[in-house]
Amino acid sequence: MPLTARYIAAQEFARLAGERARNFFAQREALKVEHKGAQNLVSHADRSVEELLATKIAAAFPADAFFGEETSATMTGPLDRVWVVDPIDGTHNFIRGVRYYCVSIAYVENGRAEIGVVYDPEHDELFHTRRGDGAWRQRAGNDTPLRTSTCSELSQAFVCVGHHDRAPDPRILALRHALMDAGVATRNMGAGALQLAHVAAGHFDGFIELSLNSWDAMAGLLLVEEAGGYIAPFPGPGGMRVPAPVLGSAMGIGEPLAKIVAAW
Repeated sequence: MPLTARYIAAQEFARLAGERARNFFAQREALKVEHKGAQNLVSHADRSVEELLATKIAAAFPADAFFGEETSATMTGPLDRVWVVDPIDGTHNFIRGVRYYCVSIAYVENGRAEIGVVYDPEHDELFHTRRGDGAWRQRAGNDTPLRTSTCSELSQAFVCVGHHDRAPDPRILALRHALMDAGVATRNMGAGALQLAHVAAGHFDGFIELSLNSWDAMAGLLLVEEAGGYIAPFPGPGGMRVPAPVLGSAMGIGEPLAKIVAAW
């Protein structure tokens, strides 16, 4: 099945998933929320949106594998041709009523993302790319090209740093100190895929996270790359099943940021 069919489908499925997520968001007081370990939360909304995506993808592309956040623990097959999905990235924001969350879908062949789609349901913005075709934002049915910012000095940079707020990881504290010493303004918006999409759009100059899962990173990193930005290698040596450091930024600050990140 050609990539074009998958690219069209990824955009359609992201919008369908976003519509379901937005409906849950409007009724979030009724959601049952559970803890996945000390930091992560999951709700019926996450599971329902992932089930929708898994069903749609299986029907359209039955030979492809599916690797989603909520079902990844039970996925044991090969990942050579696989859809990598986060049904609701930014669950903490979602359940608190903060309108900064997204649906993230990547199609990956042999460890390399070929298609990336990030959909922001609350603002009806669809960020999409196919390798080699540039990165785009679709609003009201119209596509406009994405370009990363022209920032070339760390002292002028506005960079998102993803981390778990309730876990005082010494590496994160050291990283933030190093960025502050370089004059970098930092934020953590709480949704890695959407922050990467906003790097691709030039809203942020970069995004860093020292340990991120593939479903949070693959689509957004391809958006940044196709928008002319800098990305560090991802996934890491452990492959897509193992969290790894993520860096996506404007080209002009990519190498200086990479040197800071490498220290931690």
